[in-house]
Amino acid sequence: MEKKGEQGIQIQSVNRAIQILNLYRTYGELGVVEIAQKLGLNKSTAYGLINTLQSNDFLEQVEGTKKYRLGISLFELGEAFLSRVDVVSEIKQLFAPLVDKYPVTIHIASHRHGNVIYLDKIDKGTSLIRTSNVGKSAPMYCTGVGKAMLAYLPEEYLEKYIYSAPFIPFTPNTITSRERLKMELDQVRETGVAVDRNEVEMGLSCVAAPILTREGLPEYAVSLSFAYQRIEEFDLIEVERDLLKCTNYISKKIGYTK
Repeated sequence: MEKKGEQGIQIQSVNRAIQILNLYRTYGELGVVEIAQKLGLNKSTAYGLINTLQSNDFLEQVEGTKKYRLGISLFELGEAFLSRVDVVSEIKQLFAPLVDKYPVTIHIASHRHGNVIYLDKIDKGTSLIRTSNVGKSAPMYCTGVGKAMLAYLPEEYLEKYIYSAPFIPFTPNTITSRERLKMELDQVRETGVAVDRNEVEMGLSCVAAPILTREGLPEYAVSLSFAYQRIEEFDLIEVERDLLKCTNYISKKIGYTK
């Protein structure tokens, strides 16, 4: 059964399966009756969901008690998540010298549904940027990291998440048209670098570049953010060269070969 939620159509059976897995945040082992009672399900529905999760190794039955505990598939997903975290750690380690060279805040970002998700940052307190973006999100079309990733995402992604909604102007410099964004993304593909010219916040400029997967898709992007026009104090060609040296290295390490 489908239902329309705040984020679009949701599948009821999938939601219930997730609710079962979430019970194990608190309980080590649970039987069919216990799961049914805790979620207000009839026993046959609970058993069908449990059996499906078990057949895909998300749950396993304990031989002695006949109850169920978390299965190996969740461990494997956790390992996959940790490998992603390891990439972020490696990015931080590689980029750390640049906060000694420049007065910047370095942000590491990913994306979801047309928004930038800021995952981590490097900052030694010399950049004059007072607020942290870590844990926050922002539209991709008006951020350096966002444009860096959009330039390498499929056109279908842009049609679905970017062009289907109005461009909200955050500053007088924000991109507000499809045509202007396309021109800028062409330039990003040509140079490998995206620039934010006070587009999401006045007084904040940055240069950014994507980190590409084996398939050539942007899983991450990294930005060097300068406050209050301090970017003008440095050779922008040198800044971009330092940025690309690091992002290209990480891209190659995770499988990108072009």
